[in-house]
Amino acid sequence: MRVVFVQKFVPHYRLPFFERVRDTLAARNVEFVLVYCEPDPYEDSKVQMVYPDWGIRVKTRHFSLLNRYLYWAGIMKYLKRGDIVIVEHAAKLIDNYLIFAARQFRWLEMGYFGHGENFQATTELKVSAFIKKLMLRRVDHWFAYTDVSRDSLRRQSVDESIISVVNNTLAMPANAGLGEQLPEPYTCVYVGGLYSLKLLPLLIEAGTLVAAELPEFQLHIIGDGPDKSTMIKAAENRPWLHVHGALYGLDRDTVLARGNAILMPGLVGLIAIDSFQFRRPIITSDAGEHSPEIAYLEHDQNCLIDQGDVTAKSYATLVTRYLTDADLQDTLRDGCTKSAALYSIDNMAIRFCDGLQIKKAT
Repeated sequence: MRVVFVQKFVPHYRLPFFERVRDTLAARNVEFVLVYCEPDPYEDSKVQMVYPDWGIRVKTRHFSLLNRYLYWAGIMKYLKRGDIVIVEHAAKLIDNYLIFAARQFRWLEMGYFGHGENFQATTELKVSAFIKKLMLRRVDHWFAYTDVSRDSLRRQSVDESIISVVNNTLAMPANAGLGEQLPEPYTCVYVGGLYSLKLLPLLIEAGTLVAAELPEFQLHIIGDGPDKSTMIKAAENRPWLHVHGALYGLDRDTVLARGNAILMPGLVGLIAIDSFQFRRPIITSDAGEHSPEIAYLEHDQNCLIDQGDVTAKSYATLVTRYLTDADLQDTLRDGCTKSAALYSIDNMAIRFCDGLQIKKAT
């Protein structure tokens, strides 16, 4: 039995999962092959990429269509008859259509790995969404990121028997112990890509209101992306705002641990796991188009969520409430610790591999 995972690129945070899957399947006498493409310029500007030498790096052609990048890598030549092939549920991967066709002729088995739907639907082309839905159900397995993803698949009439929830997560970083130190009381951090879905204008406006209420307030921006220059310009006349750009490893983790909270009014994804591991609660809002990992956040338990008619003022009020309430801070940090124990990269890999074994048994 050979399992082939096709990935359009390998961000640094995903590599530990693939390494755990490789080792877990090897212990079960199952070969694991990672085939990955090269990132397009937009994605490459947002995330640190890695290129594992034990995987197969495929020369990739990128095509720009309607402000979207399509990928072509000729993946079929790396596949064998009878393979179980897991692909990202992404319309931009042209190779997926050939793999899907091969599956319909039973030349191989195919599974999807992903969100279940585009939770940032306003950014998706209608034709892309239509094509993805056509190909949604006629596969052998679905590896859903979270329970939110599974519920979405159910609504789209995907057979529940082929769905496995992996609980998408991150490996515990080497510097997570920094989260045990006391944060700077009025310092907050933002960690993530700098682009429109993050609601950065709302963050800056709310930060201005918080700074007026709490003169000690500081906000550190960690990340890169298309809106980086806008953030740098915003910091020119806001002494409380500090834009670091992309940071990694100890540099990132040191700044993160200084913060008392992670401010993410817009899209929340795997930053939820960083929040738990470093015991730094997220303050977000339901105005964002969140990724499935939002399922891990519980208001007033391990985070705060601005709900209802979200404005810069309402978000600033929530941030101020947190920064001036020591008991609330203790409660949410304890909640983060409990949540961190629920989600681990080892458990994610085991859930994925068990899903494959169940499929094999049937």
